[in-house]
Amino acid sequence: MLTDLKSATSKLCFIYCRVSSAKQTSDGAGLSSQERSCREYAERQGYEVVEVFTDVISGKFSERPGMNDLLQHLRSVNGADYVVVVDDITRFARDVSTHTELREKIMSCGAKIESPKQKFGEDAGSRFIETIFAAIAEHDRLKNAEQCKSRTIARLQNGFNVFKAPRGYKYVKAPGGGKIMVPDEPVASIVTEALNGFASGRFQTQAEVKRFLDSKPEYPKDYRGKEVRFDSVTKLLKHVLYAGYLEKKEWGVALTKAQHEPLISYDTYLIIQDRLNEKSVAPARKDIDKDFPLRGFLICEACGRRLTSAWSRSHTGKKYPYYLCQQRGCTRKGKSIARDKVEDQFDEILRTVIPDRTTFELADRMFRDAWDKRSGNAKEESKRLRTKSRQIERELSAFVERSVQTKNAAVIEAIDNKIAELQSEKVKIDEVAAKTACPTRTFDEMFELAMRFLSSPYDIWEKGDLASKRTVLRLVFSQPLALSLKEGIRTPETTFPFKVLQFLSGTDCKMVPPHGLEPRTY
Repeated sequence: MLTDLKSATSKLCFIYCRVSSAKQTSDGAGLSSQERSCREYAERQGYEVVEVFTDVISGKFSERPGMNDLLQHLRSVNGADYVVVVDDITRFARDVSTHTELREKIMSCGAKIESPKQKFGEDAGSRFIETIFAAIAEHDRLKNAEQCKSRTIARLQNGFNVFKAPRGYKYVKAPGGGKIMVPDEPVASIVTEALNGFASGRFQTQAEVKRFLDSKPEYPKDYRGKEVRFDSVTKLLKHVLYAGYLEKKEWGVALTKAQHEPLISYDTYLIIQDRLNEKSVAPARKDIDKDFPLRGFLICEACGRRLTSAWSRSHTGKKYPYYLCQQRGCTRKGKSIARDKVEDQFDEILRTVIPDRTTFELADRMFRDAWDKRSGNAKEESKRLRTKSRQIERELSAFVERSVQTKNAAVIEAIDNKIAELQSEKVKIDEVAAKTACPTRTFDEMFELAMRFLSSPYDIWEKGDLASKRTVLRLVFSQPLALSLKEGIRTPETTFPFKVLQFLSGTDCKMVPPHGLEPRTY
């Protein structure tokens, strides 16, 4: 029992020490130095130290684990026989109301509070001085917080992230002092692939992004080291830091060009945000496997819902694969179509989108001609965009000046919204201007894979794995395929590149001769 430790010649005491952060535990005013100061004071006063209680928490909070344990001990013994020693009034609390609350709780247990640096008394003068010191501690805390926030905002405005680095980045020491974020490989490459994949449609849903990240051993997992949480995927897709920008609207920091290297373009970031607010065309599912590659992309013509798939066993024990609708209330519910019949018809459809050699060569020449013209206009377009960017910058300066001069809250809010809108527009224009610059690579280097895919998507479907087949579905068809029990797969809606090829194949098109067309003479 604690009371057994009491002697006739000494008073028992508890020591209480507090620091605001883990970093301060070893600083000059850390826990060990506070404890040493309190023990020296207790020895001079002839007190016997029973136990030391510590907290690593801000001085503005009254709810503290260490303090709660101290109060519990005081209530379990005769508090009048104990003294609570604190090194300094600032270590006790840095808020007047918190100081008063904790003081009253300790005093209500019958214990006294003492410090080697300040006097805790009960007379009016001592209480007044004590309150003054508590108010000074609170003022210092608030002033430190303001200065810290001011420095943080200034660093954000200069383009440096000051918060925890998101996955794919890490902090390193900068040459001029401080720290800066840099890509953290191989996680950075995985994040880049995930973000670009979602923007391009390779991953149609956040669930697909999650499964991609789960499949990468190098990517940090949230749940027991095995899975990435869905909210982590959402944060990943919404983080503007990956596009090389930062903002903190609640602190008045608008969209700002960051100093770190981006993993994706700002344009890609905007596409991701747009995709997060729309429904996906053909989400992947965990139960899609090589037995049913069209599952998730076929919809019932009657109800418009996605078809499921299953194996059915005959009376002889042989298994047969089927696609079927299981939607409640659908007139086709439970009626199935043999998988082989559906997929044979799909193969024929996919073969029809393959252009003949003449059409593809014509398309290739048209694309090259368009590429050459676009390259020739790129410099002029880039110049126009940069002029527009400078114009917006002048408008921003004018609005900022108006915001400083006005005192009307409603007007200030409207100006702030306009400034944020113009800053976002300027960022978009700068991104487009950077992309509009003359290309450094040739047409063949840029579009070799794309042209190869356009020439023979069926080859990839026939020889590729499940992931490749899903990619073919999304790149060739703009909408899911409607399936009719009687007619099979209805006429599909192809994506724009294949529509162009189909148009060319059905049109008597020829390239204009190099010297143009001569006017007819009569």
